[in-house]
Amino acid sequence: MSTLQVTFNGRIFSFAPGTIVRIGRSSENDIVVNEPTVSRRHAQLSFEASGWVWQNSGQAPTFLAGQPVAQFAVGQQVDVCLASPQGPSLQLATAASHGQGAPGPGGTELAGAGTAGALGQTNVAGQSPGVGAGQAAAGYAGAGAAAGAAAHASPGQGAPAGYAGGPAQEYPASAGQRSNYAGAPAQDYAGQQNYGQQNYPGAQQQNFAGAVPAQGYPDQGGAAPPGMPGFPGYQGGAGYQGGGPNYQGGPAAAQPGIPLSQLDMGSFFEILIPVKSWLHDRGWRQGIRLLIIPYALLPLIFLQVFSGSTSLSSPGWAYSLYVAPLWLLTFWYLIRPPVIGKLEVVVGIGIVIWTIVWLHVVTIYINDHFANTHTILGSLVVGYNEEVTKALPVLIAAILVLKIRKQKLDPRTWFLMGTVAGLTFGIVEQSIYTPAALIQIHGAHAISEADVGALSFAFRVFVDGFQHAVWAGVSGFFVGMAVNYRRRRIPLLLLGISIPSILHALNDYTLTVFSTVWVGVLVQALSLLLFLGYTLSASAIERRVRRNPNFRGQSIMMERFSQPEQAPSP
Repeated sequence: MSTLQVTFNGRIFSFAPGTIVRIGRSSENDIVVNEPTVSRRHAQLSFEASGWVWQNSGQAPTFLAGQPVAQFAVGQQVDVCLASPQGPSLQLATAASHGQGAPGPGGTELAGAGTAGALGQTNVAGQSPGVGAGQAAAGYAGAGAAAGAAAHASPGQGAPAGYAGGPAQEYPASAGQRSNYAGAPAQDYAGQQNYGQQNYPGAQQQNFAGAVPAQGYPDQGGAAPPGMPGFPGYQGGAGYQGGGPNYQGGPAAAQPGIPLSQLDMGSFFEILIPVKSWLHDRGWRQGIRLLIIPYALLPLIFLQVFSGSTSLSSPGWAYSLYVAPLWLLTFWYLIRPPVIGKLEVVVGIGIVIWTIVWLHVVTIYINDHFANTHTILGSLVVGYNEEVTKALPVLIAAILVLKIRKQKLDPRTWFLMGTVAGLTFGIVEQSIYTPAALIQIHGAHAISEADVGALSFAFRVFVDGFQHAVWAGVSGFFVGMAVNYRRRRIPLLLLGISIPSILHALNDYTLTVFSTVWVGVLVQALSLLLFLGYTLSASAIERRVRRNPNFRGQSIMMERFSQPEQAPSP
């Protein structure tokens, strides 16, 4: 029975037969590979009748010699890579590969490790343990025991035939016997004559160190199998020393008709530009890699598509929609809502539609008739008007989910939904301002005027949605808290809408009244600190509110997470 040894990251793990070895990213595995491209339960190794077998159990692939494999037997020492050909590498080896335990057919056993117990002994499958010290199987040059065998010979006994200092014995190459090494009869292998070809499969005739060369080798007369050193068909390798008179040393020759330089270049590019392994890599299924492709190509496509446009708002729409998903990914990463499933996607789409309709029907009308950013009161009208526009669809969606689905979502989910409403608002709003910025660039009489127009366009396209999302996200968090903890629902809603509304009003007022933008920068910095603070502590705030009886009331979340379960009455 073979013990399995797995080497990973400098550590060696040993497993006995019968053990199921689990490998993957999860901490529950026997060997943990903490890489994001590796599956949580990537693969397992089990001992079967044929030996240890690797079986993939996750979605990420496994690569053996640069090729994807799903299942293979660990018959010798192998290196496998997880997730990609350049991914984390594991070295697998059975005990037989390390010269320990019982060898399989054609396997070897290190000196002193086998059952024979003789110094320097090398056993071939089926060899009797009684073979004398220093004997070796054909094909293992020297077997690392020639001198040891002679040293441990009995007094008056010569060295075994075929070893250093021992004469070579000639055995006729008749049916039933082969002279695989000098002085060794064929029946020493597997205890029978004609075992396989040349007494065991794949064996080649070789001499041991110091032995008198067997018939047919370099410097000896007679025939030898084609392809051996010094005979027709052998392609000599660089570094081969010695050889008979017929041996022609030198580097390996290329295949007939193919220049060696072409072979070298093919191997060079296959290693450094492994297109084939790239095409089989499941990393392409990761959304972030696929997202890079359109984001790299879209600006060039915009140049072609909008080069003949007659609308000044087209560039603003194109680039604001181009940037919005990047901001949304950033907000998701910062907020980390527990789950984004089908329900959340449907809710997000509904919030987008509501925001667009309400903005055109109600918000713009109120701003045109009642707002004036030159005064504090008029700026507050703008602030509350626009923040209610973004918070209202989040509140309605949370109430509908509660009433229809009987489900209370985590406040962080509504936090993210608030940013969705804010990004939508900013995308629509930029279409009002970007045409004026382009006209300013076109009619500029000085470079500074053109610069201001270009910067104004960029600000509206790249930052407008972000600003509105920061304020709306804070409102969304308070909306989620208010829906989940109805005892303080009204105060939570008023606070959640008032904080971003006041900051919004101050931003518009300072940019209108002051001749410098530095005051507005301070207001924006305060808004960002507030937003980032809630992204860091949203879960902690929700836990503290849940445990406070002044907030929780009949909250489902309180009943589920805060109250310890009581044993039923007998």
